[in-house]
Amino acid sequence: MIYYARMIEGIYAALGIMVLLSIAAFFLAESGKINNFPTYAIGILFILLIVLERSAVRHFDAHLVLGITGLLTYFSLSALWADNGDFAVMLLYFGYSVLILSFVYSVLLLQMHYQEFLRFLVWFTVLAAVVSASYSVHLHYAFPEYQPLLEDRLVALGRLHNPVISALSYGMAIVMALHLLIHGTNNNDRFFSGFCIIVLLVGVTLTYTRSVWIGISVATLYAIALYFPGSTWRRVAAAVLFLSVVVAIVLASFGWDELVKRSTSFRPEIWGELINRTLQTNWLLGHGITADSSVAHSSYEHGTFSFHHAHSMYVATLFYGGVVGLLGFLGLLVYLGLRLHQANSAEMRGLATMALIYSVVVMFFDGDRFLAKVDYFWIVFWLPVAITLIVDQQKRN
Repeated sequence: MIYYARMIEGIYAALGIMVLLSIAAFFLAESGKINNFPTYAIGILFILLIVLERSAVRHFDAHLVLGITGLLTYFSLSALWADNGDFAVMLLYFGYSVLILSFVYSVLLLQMHYQEFLRFLVWFTVLAAVVSASYSVHLHYAFPEYQPLLEDRLVALGRLHNPVISALSYGMAIVMALHLLIHGTNNNDRFFSGFCIIVLLVGVTLTYTRSVWIGISVATLYAIALYFPGSTWRRVAAAVLFLSVVVAIVLASFGWDELVKRSTSFRPEIWGELINRTLQTNWLLGHGITADSSVAHSSYEHGTFSFHHAHSMYVATLFYGGVVGLLGFLGLLVYLGLRLHQANSAEMRGLATMALIYSVVVMFFDGDRFLAKVDYFWIVFWLPVAITLIVDQQKRN
């Protein structure tokens, strides 16, 4: 019996290490293969843990398990009716679904087993992002001649070579650092959290990605409403001051002419084209998860541009999964929000709510397939889902 207990403890320890490695590899590893390895190990260890310690499933809420699993299963099956999909591709996406479920529920199990795991995971994610941002900013200025993009935008370290991906990922780390700043137990914690926020803001600014500022702003306004001391008028004043600072930073970074020139970056044209395609073909079930969502747009002023995906998670979900898929995704978001609303006394409710708010906002402006191997969406969406599951479990206990 003692050897069995030690084996279970060893599995938990290995699982925790792999979850942390998956975060670190995303921010710091250049190769996707390096990033994928810890997620495969998480899947194996999670299944092994569920088989050996069946009591672990008592932490799972049946409705959430059904909702998340059902959504992932539906989009995996959608490969069957995609033009370029088949049974083998469907099995591949089922594998991705298992990896996502293993990651999300491993975070929950680890928090139940190690009571401080979530706090450590949040610190670890922030620090990994800070290391990535600081070194990327250094390289940006140290080697200005190395600029693979046409524009002078930050090309970040690790899996964050795309400026939009790096901005969205750093933005989630900023939300987490803001939570650490608010709940710092001493001045040293608060000072270091503030320092991390500044470093990450520099990284976000150099990516010249506008949508992330909207997500950070909405999440921060929620934090002001929830945590700022004093009367309602003091909260309003703090919110106005914060928004003024954000507007000043954005104007100083982009300049008014650049903001006007980039306008909406063809988002309405891309969304309109993909929505029309969906409504004219299979509006109920969509085109399938493997369908090509590229859009070519021509204009007299700008010439012809090719866009490789929807640039909105909601439009992409409609395109790939139709009305059924979009309603399922929106239903999951609403249900997660309701569970957070009911968890008034849960310790991490503020973090989960800020993270989910940030995710919901930025997904409106960017995103493609939410069913994929480990990428930025695991940080921006699936990690907040895992935190929400922890909050819901704390409420039920």
